[in-house]
Amino acid sequence: MKVLGVHPGPLVYTKIFLRLEPLGLELVAAACRAGGHQVRLIDLQVESHAAFFRLVDAWRPDVIALSCNYLANIPEIVDLAKAAKARLSRTTICVGGHSASFVAGAILEHGRGAIDCVLRGEGEAGMPLLLAAIDAGADLATVPGAATGNGEGPQPGFVHSLDTLLPARDLLRHRRKYFLGVLDPCASIEFSRGCPWDCSFCSAWTFYGRSYRLVTPERVIEDLRRIREPGVFIVDDVAFIHERHGLDLGEAVAQSGIRKSY
Repeated sequence: MKVLGVHPGPLVYTKIFLRLEPLGLELVAAACRAGGHQVRLIDLQVESHAAFFRLVDAWRPDVIALSCNYLANIPEIVDLAKAAKARLSRTTICVGGHSASFVAGAILEHGRGAIDCVLRGEGEAGMPLLLAAIDAGADLATVPGAATGNGEGPQPGFVHSLDTLLPARDLLRHRRKYFLGVLDPCASIEFSRGCPWDCSFCSAWTFYGRSYRLVTPERVIEDLRRIREPGVFIVDDVAFIHERHGLDLGEAVAQSGIRKSY
């Protein structure tokens, strides 16, 4: 199937202090490609809505997956979904991401039928299962993590090993548009995922179920070697909780000869 991944447009701060590559969407794209699907990505932080609609009209994807990491992007996501569904009525439109996982019902309600599914949890684990269900013509409400107008599937699962993931960085056309302060241009990388604590002000631990998983130093070095940008932003919610892991990472980077600004 043809899958189009979409990151919504910029928020105010992304025009001033930081604009990060959509790493989560790149990771989901890689999982979809591993399943044999054709995948394209468009990042509306650096491209226009007109470019999105041109791509939709020309490529006619079977599935449009909209990323929602921030609640402030929901109105734009709903509008894009409605407009895309009006163009391609048979295309399955789904929404996923951190914030979407907590407000799936509201997104479906505001979508008014344009959004077929909200996929809760980690997209790398859930999206291949969702695509398989779409391909088979199965009820999407049976997919783990899926929420639809007809019901919800089982609880979403987690990625078993972060070492199985490498982002599809090649699918973004404007890689030098991402920055963080003086790190310009800047890529993003993940050393770990989750958080073992339960701070009342944070949703990370509820999303990940207090799990905390690590990327091995060998896999980190492999990813760093694929990055061409001089700056790298570590996206971890809480990095280097495990002292040994942090020391091993530092030693591996030093021995690799890779020179980046973090």
